[in-house]
Amino acid sequence: MGETHRLVSPARVFARPTADEIWLGAAQREALSRLSRPTQVRIVVGPPSSGKSTLLQHLGTQLGANAVVLQCRGPKEDASAVLASLLLSADLAPWDLSQIEQRNLLTVFLQQRHSQNRRVLVLVDDAHDFKPAALEELERLLVFKIDKKPALELLLSGPSGVVKHWGETCGRVAAGAPVVHGLGPATLDDLTGYLDWRLGRFDMQSFMTPIALQMIARLSGGRYAAADVLCQMSLLVLRQLALERADARVVRQAVAALVARQGAKLESDTAPGSERAPAGPPQGYVVVSRAGKVISRVTLGQRTLIGRSEHNDICLPSPYLSRHHAVIVGTPEGYYLVDLNSVNGVLLNGQRIERTVLCDEDVLGMGPFRLKMQVPEWLTQGNPLPEEPSLTDTAVMPAPQENAAVRRIK
Repeated sequence: MGETHRLVSPARVFARPTADEIWLGAAQREALSRLSRPTQVRIVVGPPSSGKSTLLQHLGTQLGANAVVLQCRGPKEDASAVLASLLLSADLAPWDLSQIEQRNLLTVFLQQRHSQNRRVLVLVDDAHDFKPAALEELERLLVFKIDKKPALELLLSGPSGVVKHWGETCGRVAAGAPVVHGLGPATLDDLTGYLDWRLGRFDMQSFMTPIALQMIARLSGGRYAAADVLCQMSLLVLRQLALERADARVVRQAVAALVARQGAKLESDTAPGSERAPAGPPQGYVVVSRAGKVISRVTLGQRTLIGRSEHNDICLPSPYLSRHHAVIVGTPEGYYLVDLNSVNGVLLNGQRIERTVLCDEDVLGMGPFRLKMQVPEWLTQGNPLPEEPSLTDTAVMPAPQENAAVRRIK
């Protein structure tokens, strides 16, 4: 029983790993070897949740200080959206700039890196979600030269149709670009090895039986993201039931909980008479605004990650936000928020918080953004926080001093 109290937060175990520490199976190692060969345009093809994005980021870290990596993720509608994303990735604020000014600023950035003898790699994720106008901007950047040399290299990822999609719009520069295939659906061995690696980073292999891992791998349909979600839910059920290890019964309850929460199309493999999992949280939303202008209205899920990186569920592009700034977690009783050890913190109705239950009409402050909660009013009567703090592995920040300057994140 005591061992379960040392269970690391499932949210932390399955947070997006940094690009310098990723799991590499045989297919990923082969693809990485081929992608490492220098050429101006490279395309990696694979189905959703096959590790394409993480592989591209990992390639960028391998190049070390001699390279600068800029990221741009679909969908993108036009040239301005592409330029703003690249400038944000370069820690340059693109706000209130015209398209010409954005392009000029990026040109100066590329020229400076060229003078430092540093390569510039642009990683384009979900390239199939780029509209023709956005792809044309990438082509414009590809033909740009400094001292008769290409100013940047381009690495694209997407499903099989991305090659045709890219070629139809940018055929002139796409001709001859090497296409790396081989990142197909993960095998059962791939998924069990991957989950073992995930748990092993926190010495948590003992919390999952081999049968549970195999069952999760089988139900995940060859998708790493599905394995993440199902294993995370199994650990949450394990905590709820106060058991020592997750077995097949725990996985079945995790499947039932996922089906109840988001209608997941997983083969539940539920035995007759098994325990019914609690219902998921009522639907909630968050309205994002900046300088009084509403930007978007986002549907809340089981786990909504917030930060300045495009690899968040809610991307808030500002140098005053951490890459992964905070997370909103949904439970059957409602929602709660945890500050992920961000530099500038989170305000709840004007007060600095580290971890809190969220109620209807609450306003969160993160950098220049405001996030207004929209959840059923009756949720204010409950407390969705688990008995054991699930994210206390995040270091507690010291209380800010009065009039302390807000730090920009580089």
